[in-house]
Amino acid sequence: MFLRKLTVLLVPLGMLLLLCLLLPLFSSLGSFFASLVLGLFLGILLALLLPLSGATRLREPFAWLLVFPAALILLILLYQYLAMNGVGYDWPLLRLLAVNDARVITVEAAFAAYMLTFSIRTGKGI
Repeated sequence: MFLRKLTVLLVPLGMLLLLCLLLPLFSSLGSFFASLVLGLFLGILLALLLPLSGATRLREPFAWLLVFPAALILLILLYQYLAMNGVGYDWPLLRLLAVNDARVITVEAAFAAYMLTFSIRTGKGI
């Protein structure tokens, strides 16, 4: 029991240390890719951190359905990258998705990475 509590306390601190060490490396990638990699890394860390506290079940029968919204978010990120480089259609609806804000890209990538990691870990996998 003590080792489990110690793991719950020390693993998040280790993940935070790893993130702090890798953050300067992420910023050297450029604005879009730095935000994308940071979001993916945060989403994966969050999905792997939850089982340590016993917050999730081992098998979730409908976890594989998270692949679809994650794929949609990844398509939106692809469109944002193409729109930032000037490639893509100029439709009014798509212009709403073409956000060039690093915080939005980070959050979208974190959601996609969390959903994919959770789907693979608890569902049948991809």
